[in-house]
Formats: sequence, C-alpha cells, structure tokens
Amino acid sequence: MVQQRLGLAHASVATSTRNRMHFDITTAMMVTSLLTFCVGASLAFASSRYPPALRSAMRVWIGGLFLQTLPLFAVAVLGTSPGAGAIIVLNTVYALAYAEMGRALHLFTGQRHHGSLSMLLVGAVALISILFTYAWPQPGWRVALTEIPIAALQFMVARSILRQPRALRPADYLTGGLFLACTVIAVSRGIVEFLGPTLIAPDLRVAMASIVFVFSAILPTIGTIGFMLMCSDHLSDDLSRLAMIDPLTGVYNRRTLVGLAEKAIGDAQRDGTSFSLLAIDVDHFKSINDDYGHDTGDEALCGVVTLMRDALRADHVLSRIGGEEFAILLPGSGEAEACLTAERVRRHVANSPLSINGYTLGLRVSIGVATFGAAVPDLSSLLRAADRALYAAKRAGRDRTMVMSRFACAPECVSPLDPQKG
Repeated sequence: MVQQRLGLAHASVATSTRNRMHFDITTAMMVTSLLTFCVGASLAFASSRYPPALRSAMRVWIGGLFLQTLPLFAVAVLGTSPGAGAIIVLNTVYALAYAEMGRALHLFTGQRHHGSLSMLLVGAVALISILFTYAWPQPGWRVALTEIPIAALQFMVARSILRQPRALRPADYLTGGLFLACTVIAVSRGIVEFLGPTLIAPDLRVAMASIVFVFSAILPTIGTIGFMLMCSDHLSDDLSRLAMIDPLTGVYNRRTLVGLAEKAIGDAQRDGTSFSLLAIDVDHFKSINDDYGHDTGDEALCGVVTLMRDALRADHVLSRIGGEEFAILLPGSGEAEACLTAERVRRHVANSPLSINGYTLGLRVSIGVATFGAAVPDLSSLLRAADRALYAAKRAGRDRTMVMSRFACAPECVSPLDPQKG
C-alpha cells in the first residue's frame, strides 16, 4: 500500500508533495524499515524465553511485522511512485501484514479467528489494485477503495484486543487504541480520495498524506511495543495464577486457602453471615501408592478432585493442603448446611469408583466440619477445630463425617492447615 497510503492520487499533487517531502519520506522510511526489522529480530530472540502458547502468537506477529517492513523499505528504495506491478504486490503485502497481526492476537487471546474473512479482505486489496492499475487506471479510486478492506483489517485487530476475555490493561488500551486510530485514518483517507481534487483542497490532501505517513511509520514499532507489554502482562498473570494453584490437581494450594479463608472470615464478621470449613483426607491413600505406584496415585488424587467438584456449588472453594489432604471453604454455610455438603461429597466419592491404568479403585474420604462462631473466633481455631473433627472421623472408622461441635478444641491440637504452624 505504498503509493496510495503515502503518495497522492493525482500527478499534480503528487509532484508537489515529492518536491517538498521526497527526501524526508525516503530517508525516514529507510530508517523506519531498518528499525522495524531490528524490533522484529529482537522480538524473535526474546520469544524463545516465553511459554509455548505465547511463543506461537509472538512468532505470527513477527511474521506480520516483517511483512510490514517490505513496503516501508520499498518506499525508501523506489520512492512514493513505484511501478504498477510493485504497487499491486506491496498493497497486498501491506494488507497481509495486518491479517497476520490479527491472527497473532487471536492466538494470544484465545478467541475464534476469522481467517477466511481476513484472506478475503487481502484478496479484495489485490483485486482492487489490479483493476484500477491495469483495467481502469484510476489512482484516486484505487486509493479510496483499497482503504475499505485495509480499515476492516485494522478494525479486526483492534476489536480482538479490546474484546478479549480477560480484564483490559493499559497495554491493551494502548495497542487497541493505536489500531483504532489507524482505522479512522484509513477511512478518512478513503473519503478524501473519493471526493477527489474537485471537492478537496490540495493542501488537505497533502496533510492527509502526511498523517498517513506518520502513522505508517510509528505503527510497527509502537504496536509491537504494545503487543510485547500485553505478552508481559499475560505472563505475569500466569505466574500469579501458578503461585495460587496446586500443580497436580489444578485446585488452590494451601497458601491461597489461608488468604481466601481470612477474607471469608472478615466478610462473615462484617455481614453477620455464616462460614464453615471442611477438612478432608483420602482414606488409606498410602496403600494405593504402595500397591499401584505413584503415577496411579497421582491420577487417583485428580479423580477425587473431580468427584468433589461435582458435588460442590460454584461458590465453594476447594484446595489441596498437601499429600491426600484437602479443604473446602463454604461461604454462607452454617453447621447444618455444611454437614449436608460434607455428606454429599463423601457419598459421591464412595459411590463413584475410578478406573485408572486398568485398575478400578473405590476410594473413601473422611471429613471434619467446623463452623466459624463464638467458639472459633479466628482462622487458627477454625482450622484446628476442623482438623480435630477429621481426626475423630478417622478414629471412628473412616469414611464418615464428624462435626466440631461434638469436641472441645484442645489448645495442643495443632492443625497442619494452621497458617501459624511452622
């Protein structure tokens, strides 16, 4: 899109522009193309350090960035009025660069990619360039009409950024806003060229060409910086999430449980609502590791997690404390409702044998129930009470639920869930 985005539609205006801007455009485009190439090369080197999912998106973006380098370099070498064949090729390459950037962002956000629509728009740019270069030589119409699919491709890129599932960050607004601005400029340029020299003053057309030049020069670099910031935000989110999650089962870990429990207790104290906790242990789990191997034991733990999730509400919080020990936070649940939930979990696990590595395993769980209140006024006492009830369930024969209100919470009984435990 070299001549039509950086030049003007008619010879008289183009000649005037070249007389005033030829050296600046060609020099600036050479610098911009080299800078864009260096940015792409640096990004290619940095991408090897990112996770595979992000790496795939980054590599597609790099491909689009290198494609944008070709029209910029062509302007530096051939000037703003290359030959007819070069105009067609470079217009198509310019459109393809946007299509690849859109594909990269769809990989990045996980959204559905409309690849056929993008290729249709690229084909439209090529067809319009051919028709109005050879069949009907009209540079002004070529500029005006090719801006339509170009603007559509730019808008698709901006839309994929600004409508992604996760919460938007400043880098998202920066990159999406830049592509939206390019969309507006492309539409404005098309309108200016459509109205032609009879209705638009030459100075306005020169000004529009200058604006297009500026945005064409800054888009590859600033857009790539924005994309890299988006990747960094995504990586930071993933690392934060991994710090909260048990890597084997995919549920929250002990540290996250403590934080969420403290928040739930604060909410219960402020609002006067109930709050309960279940302490869960998989019965005789060591024998599974000993008899069937640790790989089977790991899959069994994941299977138990799936069964427990099936028996819980969406607002219940399941976490793995360590080994075969789990805990469930029950916001808004008093002792009676917590007992019903515990029994539902226990029975579902007991009635759902797991088929793992050719073995059929019938697992059982013991559960201790504790409810926040006057007798257990803080997190430490709540965790100790739930753990004491769990131990009572195991001593009573396992595969059962015991409630904290039946036991005194002895100070010397320290729970493995207790955040104060060393």
